[in-house]
Amino acid sequence: MKSFNSSSATKAKPFCGEIYGLWQHLAQRYDVLELTQVFHNFTHDIDFKVILTMGINILEKEINFLEKEMDNMAIPLPPRPPKSINNPTNTEILRDELMFRTIYSGIQNFVIQQTKSILIFQNEELKNKFIKMLQSEIDFYNKLTAYGNLKGWLHVPPYCEKRVLI
Repeated sequence: MKSFNSSSATKAKPFCGEIYGLWQHLAQRYDVLELTQVFHNFTHDIDFKVILTMGINILEKEINFLEKEMDNMAIPLPPRPPKSINNPTNTEILRDELMFRTIYSGIQNFVIQQTKSILIFQNEELKNKFIKMLQSEIDFYNKLTAYGNLKGWLHVPPYCEKRVLI
């Protein structure tokens, strides 16, 4: 009878859903990183600039993790965005409020997609890492919600009174 030890064990190969999930999450983060860097250059509100810097740091950590995982699995990486974005000469083109809401809705989409990935991933280590990323994303979203409410930048839907039908 052959003994089983870690040196003779082979690492489980990722299945297609995990490969696509990793690739798709990385491609999205590349795009969002580039857009956030552009927004950072256009932002006037100093507090919002700090929040964008926090978001860039989170994205860069997630990108590093995803690139490492994909390298370990020999998955080709999507095209990477430029290392830096040039400062614009006219920063009046975009309003801070619009940039905030764009990022805010983007995080909502990330939360939904990360939740779906967690549900389909078979690899427990990968699933747990995505759960941590999701928790980080929700924490950042909650901070953005508080900031958006403070600034009055969130759209507030109309209030509906309860009506009792007789």
